[in-house]
Amino acid sequence: MPLYRELTIEELKHFEQEFKEFLAVNGIDSELWIEIKKTDNNKVNELIAAFSDVIYNSVLMKMEYVEFATENDIKYFHYGKDQAELIGLESNSVSFLDNEAVLKAIEEKKASIKAYRTSKKYTQTRETELFAMIKNGCQPSDGKMFKVLEELV
Repeated sequence: MPLYRELTIEELKHFEQEFKEFLAVNGIDSELWIEIKKTDNNKVNELIAAFSDVIYNSVLMKMEYVEFATENDIKYFHYGKDQAELIGLESNSVSFLDNEAVLKAIEEKKASIKAYRTSKKYTQTRETELFAMIKNGCQPSDGKMFKVLEELV
């Protein structure tokens, strides 16, 4: 059972070379792989699950920022080494589905925007918590909005 989730066949196709290298590191050449696929479905699933974890862990280790937006609020998260930080904004008069509109509303102070900030230490691994956030609808972010708001909130 994978730590995160198994990559789909379509996703695996994007990592074909990496999967071949993963098999080689684990002592499985192309002939042995063909044999395993023919005779041991459980082993195939175990190897795909282990490879999926390697890929997700690699991606999640590099990821620092995610965000979650609805019409009336937006949450920007920074996943640092020891803790996750959150900067949130709420308003009934600004659509948070457009970052440019949010910045404009903040700069012009025309809208009533409630801002808040908090942080928390990880209760699981950083990558596991980050994966859960993505699974629950957060989108990866470049962190620009978090950094701008960090100075304002």
